[in-house]
Amino acid sequence: MSRTLMGLIGMAWVLTAPQLATAHFVWLVRDAAEPATVKVYFSEVAEPDSPELLERIQAAEVWTASGRRSEPQALKLTKTDDALVAEIPPAGRQGAIALRHTYGVTTRGETSFLLNYYSKVYASPLPGTWQAVGDHERLPLEITPKLDGAEVALRVTWKGEPAKDASVAVHGPGGDREGATDEKGVFRCPMQEAGVYSIRARVIEQVEGERDGQKYQESRHYATLALDFAPARLSPVAHHLPELPQGSTSLGAAVAGDALYVYGGNYGDAHSYSRDDQSGDLWMLDLNKPAQWQKLPGGPKLQGLALVEHDGMLYRVGGFTAMNEEGADDDLHSQDTVARFDPQKRVWEDLPRLPEPRSSHDAAVLNGVLYVVGGWNMQGAGAEAKWHDTVHALDLKADQLEWKTVAAPAFKRRALAVAAWNGKLYCIGGMQERGGITSAVAVYDPTQDAWSEGSAILSGPMDGFGASAFACGKDLYVTTISGSVQRLAQDGSRWEFLGQLAHPRFFHRLVPWKDQLIVVGGGDMSVGKITEVEVIATSTKSGAE
Repeated sequence: MSRTLMGLIGMAWVLTAPQLATAHFVWLVRDAAEPATVKVYFSEVAEPDSPELLERIQAAEVWTASGRRSEPQALKLTKTDDALVAEIPPAGRQGAIALRHTYGVTTRGETSFLLNYYSKVYASPLPGTWQAVGDHERLPLEITPKLDGAEVALRVTWKGEPAKDASVAVHGPGGDREGATDEKGVFRCPMQEAGVYSIRARVIEQVEGERDGQKYQESRHYATLALDFAPARLSPVAHHLPELPQGSTSLGAAVAGDALYVYGGNYGDAHSYSRDDQSGDLWMLDLNKPAQWQKLPGGPKLQGLALVEHDGMLYRVGGFTAMNEEGADDDLHSQDTVARFDPQKRVWEDLPRLPEPRSSHDAAVLNGVLYVVGGWNMQGAGAEAKWHDTVHALDLKADQLEWKTVAAPAFKRRALAVAAWNGKLYCIGGMQERGGITSAVAVYDPTQDAWSEGSAILSGPMDGFGASAFACGKDLYVTTISGSVQRLAQDGSRWEFLGQLAHPRFFHRLVPWKDQLIVVGGGDMSVGKITEVEVIATSTKSGAE
């Protein structure tokens, strides 16, 4: 922090010893089994303690801090036997919750000080969702974690600036750690075991004042963070796959034999749709000899399409085409076209069209049957898009190819991920026609022609949007916008966090090759389109084994 800024705010940092005295702190705690509530504890760590003291902090201000697109909402605390509890409105359940409370003037020894508490808790254990609230007025002291290899870097900020020499204490699996932040306001802590870590930081402001008739010599600020953490179980896989020839989102990708194919997508800027921004290119990369991408015969310009493989052939399904020029009003048309590409002959063949135009959907092949789920039908400027609740199936083994309709799901979603696993179809996340982004999973059983509810993916506010999923070996995987790599337990009861992509992305594609997964295409809202290809090893031991 500069001397000028210190002068402006009228304070000076006090170098505090790493040891923090045993005391009570205010903690926000969330339980994944109770996503609609948040609890407040007043204790040394993020566990129930001293319920008789809860009344002293019942006036704390608690609010949702779900991000830039959501307005903060105040939460009302109610006292229970061991905690203060607040109901979280649906719109705030996947974001952070924050708290502040001025406890009052306290005297310890010969020093009187004003005691201030701040707290924060995340909805998700996914490291890519751990963002700063950034509300410097209501949450001036904030702890923001970041996964950095085998360590978690805890960044402490005071009014948005790095809090140098702030005292930090961490209690959790593996023991306690204490110390002070460095020049950048960071304290690094190895975290090698899964569990909830109780993290707190202290900053002392040398400023005198008076509150409720009591004078104080300094103001002490304590911030807490109850962090639900699971260590990464994936290691980066070194490879020599070249970058994409051009960054693309909402593309199709599939592996046929030992070659990776990508088709179409959007080459332009985010939320920019025009004829020139779209691609009809088909690119191929020999995965055994990945020297460079080779351009093959393409087709119509499409994005929001699906590309799948079966028996060595590629199948292209739907998508939308922009009819407008760059800078003109969007004129977007969903398509019903379906085509098959023969990698040996390098030719496309038209197949029976979809029963209705469709884009922003996904598709998967299960037992030789191609299923198309989700999406909508856009038919140009001024026309209202129709969200689909139909699921169409094409038996690729049949002599005569014909689309059939199977049981309809109880949802209408687009930007979802669809994958085949263990004889069933898994439809993951997406944007709902009503209700925004969801992390829900719906499962279709073709033997029963019926749908059931699966286990929701681990999720922050947007992880269900533009995700990609595929089975590899005996497991089902999904990669999400926060960069998380997740795997479904063998009994289907839960998703397990495995690690982070080096380049978090959405509207990308996850495809299998041998015992690895390849992540290709997509974009990041802060950096744009991502050309780097990533490879994920699937050799980590399943928690269900």
